[in-house]
Amino acid sequence: MSPSEEQTLIEYTIRLKQQYERLNEIVDTVGREPGGGVESIGEQMKQIKQTEDVLRPLRQRYQDEHEHAGGQIKQLTDETIDVVKTLMPKLAGLEKASVDSLRRLFPKIQGSVRAVQMQNAYRGNNHA
Repeated sequence: MSPSEEQTLIEYTIRLKQQYERLNEIVDTVGREPGGGVESIGEQMKQIKQTEDVLRPLRQRYQDEHEHAGGQIKQLTDETIDVVKTLMPKLAGLEKASVDSLRRLFPKIQGSVRAVQMQNAYRGNNHA
């Protein structure tokens, strides 16, 4: 791996870490202020996926040439892993809260739909 490829690997690893940190901030905000941020999470996840797609072949080439990651690459990778480790329980909690909200709201929505259907049926019968 050339020095410029290694520098590119470092730059994209830094970018990935920053993107995960941003996702962590978004998830914290959504946790404090429910009802918003889902689009932001989706957009951030899309950016993370794009960065990971670029990083994958660079990492593979680096691993093929080096038995163990060293120096800055190892440090950045470890820091990124730490960010992801703190993020995973938050995402799981957010998902659980979403499922719980859906379970509470679905019967109410279903009841409202039935009420509207009954009103429409009643109106239809009165006009006939």
